[in-house]
Amino acid sequence: MKKKNSIKLLKGLLPAVLWVFSFAVFAQPITVSGTVYDTSGGTLVGVTLQVQGTSVGTVTDLDGNFRLTNVNPNASLEISYVGMRTRIVSLNGRTSISITLEEDTEMLEELVVIGYQTIRKADLTGSVSVFNPDEMKNTIVTGTVGDALGTLPGVNVRTSGAPGREGKVEIRGTGTFGNSAPLYVVDGVISGANRDFNFNDIESIQVLKDASAAAIYGSRAGNGVIIITTKQGKEGKMKIDVSSRATLQWLPKYDLTNRNQWIELNDLAFANAGRPAANHFDGNTDWQKEVFKSGIVQDHNIAFSGGNKDSRYFISGNYQHNSGTTIGTQSERFTLRSNTSASRDFGDEVTFRIGENIVLSHFAVDELNTNPIVDVYRMLPTIPVYDPNNTAKGGYGFGDGSRDVTFGTNPFAKEDFEDTKNSNLRIRGNIFTELELLKALKYRFNMGFDFSNDRHTYLRKEGYWTYNQPYDPSSLNKNQAQYQGLVFDNTLEYNKKFGKHDISSVFGLSYQTSTYEQIWGTKNNVLRSGDDYFRNLDAALTNPKTGNYTDLQKLFSVFGRVNYNYDEKYLFSFTVRRDESSKFSPSTRVGYFPSVSGGWRISQEDFFDVSWLNDLKLRANYGILGTSNIGVWDWVSFITVFPQAIFGRSQSLQTGMTQIRLANADLRWEKLTQLNAGFDAVLLNNKLNLSADYFLKETKDVLTPMQILMVTGNNGGNPYVNAATLQNTGVEISATWRDKVGSDFGYSINVNGSYLKNKILELGYGRKEFTQWDTKSIVGKPIGEWYLIKTDGLFRTQEEVVAHTNSEGKVIQPNAKPGDVKYIDYNDDGVITDADRQHCGSTIPKFQLGMNLGFEYKNFDLQFQLGGAFGYKAFNGPRSGFDRFDDNSNYRASYDPWTPDNPNAKDPRPIYADSRNVRGDQDRWLENGNYLKVKQIALGYNLPKSMLGSTFSDIRLYVNAQNLITLTSYTGLDPEFLNGNIWDRSYDGGAYPNPYGVTFGAQISF
Repeated sequence: MKKKNSIKLLKGLLPAVLWVFSFAVFAQPITVSGTVYDTSGGTLVGVTLQVQGTSVGTVTDLDGNFRLTNVNPNASLEISYVGMRTRIVSLNGRTSISITLEEDTEMLEELVVIGYQTIRKADLTGSVSVFNPDEMKNTIVTGTVGDALGTLPGVNVRTSGAPGREGKVEIRGTGTFGNSAPLYVVDGVISGANRDFNFNDIESIQVLKDASAAAIYGSRAGNGVIIITTKQGKEGKMKIDVSSRATLQWLPKYDLTNRNQWIELNDLAFANAGRPAANHFDGNTDWQKEVFKSGIVQDHNIAFSGGNKDSRYFISGNYQHNSGTTIGTQSERFTLRSNTSASRDFGDEVTFRIGENIVLSHFAVDELNTNPIVDVYRMLPTIPVYDPNNTAKGGYGFGDGSRDVTFGTNPFAKEDFEDTKNSNLRIRGNIFTELELLKALKYRFNMGFDFSNDRHTYLRKEGYWTYNQPYDPSSLNKNQAQYQGLVFDNTLEYNKKFGKHDISSVFGLSYQTSTYEQIWGTKNNVLRSGDDYFRNLDAALTNPKTGNYTDLQKLFSVFGRVNYNYDEKYLFSFTVRRDESSKFSPSTRVGYFPSVSGGWRISQEDFFDVSWLNDLKLRANYGILGTSNIGVWDWVSFITVFPQAIFGRSQSLQTGMTQIRLANADLRWEKLTQLNAGFDAVLLNNKLNLSADYFLKETKDVLTPMQILMVTGNNGGNPYVNAATLQNTGVEISATWRDKVGSDFGYSINVNGSYLKNKILELGYGRKEFTQWDTKSIVGKPIGEWYLIKTDGLFRTQEEVVAHTNSEGKVIQPNAKPGDVKYIDYNDDGVITDADRQHCGSTIPKFQLGMNLGFEYKNFDLQFQLGGAFGYKAFNGPRSGFDRFDDNSNYRASYDPWTPDNPNAKDPRPIYADSRNVRGDQDRWLENGNYLKVKQIALGYNLPKSMLGSTFSDIRLYVNAQNLITLTSYTGLDPEFLNGNIWDRSYDGGAYPNPYGVTFGAQISF
């Protein structure tokens, strides 16, 4: 009985035992080999194959073959290759396998916003640069949005390091004498991306550089267009993104003398002037140490987003505080953004959408009332910050006629006795509705709005900050302004494919109106309690003054664009816009701005058979853009009510009116014509992207003030005229290489460069040149080239002085002594005058370089952002200040003065109250402005998914360093300084430098 039961038990277990045995045999590790091909049958080298869920992996060899050992027969392989779609292949016990990878067309399918339309990048016939914040994950922007665009080809960016100061963005050179800032379009609405804009909200930025891309914006697109698309909600459950970062900033410093070094050089300057040494102050002040400080920039952001198929939302809030890197300034910003959209389908052919985008921002800044970058070298190290001898004048130290004389400003006193605060409360955004019919027609109504309230307060307290300063009573100025801008856009889009024919078009009407009103009041003798001054005008007692004005602008536009694509090969686009602006008289206020462009995707042709070239597109376009760089009322003559007279028996006072400013009623649009030709190419299995452009842009009828005689009765400024013609030509090249080495390491390298040549074709009214004190703008040459008196070292002996003669043997500098500067008599008249100035170089960089480097290894990423400018000269204004001895300032610590005991010195002999060696129009302080700067270095780490649990979707930590490395021979604080004057843009007058910075940040997603 037991035997029978045992046999039954064995029979029951036998199938299970055999199944387990067979599974064990089947699951034994196997070796897998094979080959990876592309769709044309060619083998692929360097393809990464990874066993999912393990660290086992390999890459294909030169013949496209691979071999993997110790692989579970039920495993899956992940096959990836740059430019190809990643595939997941299940082995199912196979030991030999052939794999084919398809081309990844996502890059070609990338969408680009070009104004009222979104098209595929592959169909683009204009010149557009795209900035994607994801490509620089840890970009730090503490100023304006434009500050981040300095590595794009053809985009020149100069930033200002001071809190609240806005930089300057210029696209493809200067095409006007007026405002050259580009047009900003945010989510389809004309709007500035100013210092109150939250950079964290940006999804992407497109820069429209040529007439084809920008012509849809007509009269406002002459300086280029920057289109900003902000983040939108995506389908799915609520996502919460939190980011926080803190940046430590500090400024570079001059190499200046200390007290003892300064006294030694100052005494030498007095001795060379035949004067007894000055009676020096007892102070020992390092003004840079006192004035410059470490600043902290805090930036905290939170965003909520989500939605479903029919409705989506995105809400964000941001707080930023910048404590500044010098005394006297700080800024603070709050922003709140909300955008929602909802849609409903009425059958398969009708869809209705509605949405809004609203931004509330408040920006406040404690403005600088002095320039501390200049003050730290104008003040002397012998002068104390506080001086009890000046108690009656406020208690601060400054120059004294009986001791060390300087007219430098004590920045502590200036910032104490003058207090300027500005703030701006702004609400902007848009509301839109869309109706889509038959999946081909789409009507959109968009109302954009921009309301802002500006507040300005200036308090002048009683006190002194410089030598020989006249008394000023206390005063208070209050200024308030309101801006209201509205735009109403109606557009109709038509998109349809007919076999090989693809048409996309847009037609629209736009009406924009804006009103700006300002009112101000000021009074003197402000009441105070102790040291605290009241800040209401009612608390000031004397000399009340008020003022008020209103500006009104209107713009009505009709526009349209048609894009045609035949068989993905032949591309055509035509755009036209008609603008009518109230800034011109009724007879000249209408302007027409057309453009036409074409493209040929030659790589789609049947005859094109180049295996290493994935896509090649040739493109060209020509168009006309416009600008209106004048004020709101510049075509209208001004009348004042100041004249008064007494008439009649009653001798009553009557107010009269007189015209004081003549105006030109024939003002018309500046018109910029631009030709652009280029190509886009994708090579080597989509690893390499190349783009190149040549452009020729010419601006005619440039608006510029024209000086007229006072006897005409004009006393209100020079009237504007259409006079000059400017030309900019250039070449832009961009190359991006993306690749992956093995399964864990990937990298991308973007290098772009641009060449620019600027030329004045005409100044108008017979003028041949325009002269600044240090530059000249001459017809046939670039704007604002350096024209200075050239020097030829120093006179080492008296014999050299006598031997320095003109062609007639006349001694050119008879009063010179050994150790003085030797000037070149350019016009050979025997004397050194302003007529001896000669061409010394350009103020405009000819070449620009931008680089973005990215490396990823497992959960780490390292990014570099570099920028540079080459081919120009910069005038070092601060050095010309502290190398001067005719007026007391601090001196350069490395100053090597000529003396009889040091005849081979590098620098001239210092002479107090004598300008012979320090005239400001010489080339001794003109330096090579070339630089290459590592703008940002960022190291980031993403926590592994296995550590995050179910609460977090991503946690990222990073550190970023800004402006720490600059390769340049320029000896100023920063070669990338901002000077907004187009006539001598490379003159460093003590510009606020870009600070060094280190940022620590975290990004958390729930």
